[in-house]
Amino acid sequence: MPREEQIPDVLALKLEEALAICNQMGWQVEVQTTGPPRGISGGRERVVRFTVTAPGKGVLTVAREKTGKEV
Repeated sequence: MPREEQIPDVLALKLEEALAICNQMGWQVEVQTTGPPRGISGGRERVVRFTVTAPGKGVLTVAREKTGKEV
């Protein structure tokens, strides 16, 4: 079971990359999607939050990038 100091550093990563890292570190994660009230844009999904829910378990909150905009 992962210790607290081994929380995956996945903020701003693409969802696929974040899931791979969490899997390698032994974390079980759920994925939640968030977006603006008028709909979700069509860009890539990126992690905007990682919430620890129990030892070794967490929730990745993802949002879609707005294409054509630089961060």
